[in-house]
Amino acid sequence: MTNLLPNEKIEDLQCDGLVLVQSATEYRFTTDAVLLANFVKDLSGKTMVEFGTGSGVISLLVAKKKHPKHVFALEIQPQLAEMASRSVQLNNMQNVVEVVCGDLKNAHQLFGVVDCVVCNPPYRKVGSGEKQLQQNLAICRHEICATLQDIVASASKVLNNKGSFYLVHQASRLAEIVALCANNGIAVKEILPVCPKPNKQPILVLVRGVKGGMADCVLHSPMFVCDEQGNYTPQAKAWYGLED
Repeated sequence: MTNLLPNEKIEDLQCDGLVLVQSATEYRFTTDAVLLANFVKDLSGKTMVEFGTGSGVISLLVAKKKHPKHVFALEIQPQLAEMASRSVQLNNMQNVVEVVCGDLKNAHQLFGVVDCVVCNPPYRKVGSGEKQLQQNLAICRHEICATLQDIVASASKVLNNKGSFYLVHQASRLAEIVALCANNGIAVKEILPVCPKPNKQPILVLVRGVKGGMADCVLHSPMFVCDEQGNYTPQAKAWYGLED
């Protein structure tokens, strides 16, 4: 049993017994993280880095479901890195997931070359959207410590040739994502739009890029989180770990 700090509790991730330490005073993961973890392909025998792991939810889900050899969960905020480390220990996954406190812009110096980079980044540019009063929350929502350009450039540096880059982001920034990937030697290979309902426009995109890949790209049919009645779709239930 891990020691919980004030305002912390343990939550069930609905995935083979995985649990996560969450704090009421820190940024809490959203369903976007679960979508991204499920979008990642099988990583058997491969090494992965997650940029901005936060609570560690993506690294834990990927480690459990995608079979990587090793996962580096990189987080710049010390208190989040410490909390994520306790979640790793709580799940007895220290042999696979290693939490590292550091700046993603230094990923190549920290880890050398890896097979895969995964990132659920801050969605908003500095000065845009609703601002959080607490700096620890603002860092998770706004591009304060790293911009989208920083993320893509660092991913390109740390990835081996043909290594994969996975990203979830606002659909409105898709053109920017594709351009930044191209400028950094990453070819966008798959795009999965995510819609709240069948009659709504995509609000998110899940993107897979390959360093040094060819220019062909698969645009998937949209994933609908809910049906027209507001109930979770079968795909959403499967990815969120919900029972029928």
